Amino acid sequence: MSDLQEGWVEWLAAEDTKGKPKVGGLRLVHRPNTGPRRQELFGCQYNPRNEFRKNRGIVEGLALDRFAGPDGLMLLLSMIAGRELPMQELIELAKRVHIPGYEAVYELIHDAVSEGVIAPSISSGFYLQSEIWDVLKWAKYRTLAKAGRVDRQNGCIVSH
Repeated sequence: MSDLQEGWVEWLAAEDTKGKPKVGGLRLVHRPNTGPRRQELFGCQYNPRNEFRKNRGIVEGLALDRFAGPDGLMLLLSMIAGRELPMQELIELAKRVHIPGYEAVYELIHDAVSEGVIAPSISSGFYLQSEIWDVLKWAKYRTLAKAGRVDRQNGCIVSH
């Protein structure tokens, strides 16, 4: 997602089998009437009616721009500290919103690691800027290669 104004962060709130509040399913989606699936009734968002039918769950959410900038980071940190949502889901959202380049490699990074493009210096799921940029370069090369626009000449990669 390239524009904060197009983004929406949503999650599900329900009760567990003992009647205690349970939240989860945090995800970053397009706002209604934006994005590639805007013609569908709920696009890529949860369908509130279906979620309520499943387990009496309620769809909650906030605009993505509420999580951006210093105030957004503070909101995320307060949600992590208060355990308002699963910690791993909140940490992943923080990385996607606040780490430059991370959103661009979000769906590619696991393939890049398994193919040996990078070896995380910190740990799996936590990448240095140099590693993120290496994945971006690898993804660009891979896209060009699939389009047949990359040649190897004398051991160098030449893109056209």
